[in-house]
Amino acid sequence: MTALVRAELLKLRTVRLPLWLLVTALLLTALSVVVTVLTAGLEGNPLERDDPGLFATAVSSASGANIVVLILGILTLTQEYRFGTATPSFLVTPKRGRVVAAKMLAIALVGLLYALICSVVAVGLGAVLIPVRDGVVSWDGQVFEVLAGVVLVTVLYGPIGIAVGALVRNQIAAVVGALAWMFIVEQLVIALWPEVGKWTPGGASTAILQLGDLATTRGDLLPAWGGVVLLVAYAAVLSVVGAVSTLRRDLT
Repeated sequence: MTALVRAELLKLRTVRLPLWLLVTALLLTALSVVVTVLTAGLEGNPLERDDPGLFATAVSSASGANIVVLILGILTLTQEYRFGTATPSFLVTPKRGRVVAAKMLAIALVGLLYALICSVVAVGLGAVLIPVRDGVVSWDGQVFEVLAGVVLVTVLYGPIGIAVGALVRNQIAAVVGALAWMFIVEQLVIALWPEVGKWTPGGASTAILQLGDLATTRGDLLPAWGGVVLLVAYAAVLSVVGAVSTLRRDLT
């Protein structure tokens, strides 16, 4: 298994896509931090400039990397089918489940790297911008809980992306469908029907990052620990389903 994971990491290192996606994640993180800090205190925004939770919210911007890691996970598997490399990949290791598991472990490691780098950017930028707006950078327990949440969410969305790619082999359909689900469907459901939205992967992620007050004013989301349990369950179930789908379907 170690050799398979190393092989998958080598594949990722030999193409430029992961690097460009990392740059994208950093840009998303920086933009989100800037918007969070600069809009604090404006009418309609529950966050005030002197809110002690402003820094934690700014730090949570690093979770934008989960979208990028999800896409990378989808592309990692669907490109195998698109360019016809799936057959030799699975022939080298006839036990397809081990190949899929290796891809999931490799993409989880990449997600960990993305999360750490984006967290450094979010912390640094937030620590600089908040005092500029006469706010206070509060290093309380919530900040460290959110940082841990950023890492967990980003790591888990990689294997989820692999699972989506296994279930929806068409690359464009998988990527567009995943983005539409995350940016449109989940956001609307969480905001308008939180009693339903809190059970979605996005609702679980929002709970883990403690962003419930910003996501909806119509009800409460799950507690942070509940979000952790739910998102881990989603990742586990989807990973198993994706692996089983790969085992049972033809490679062509």
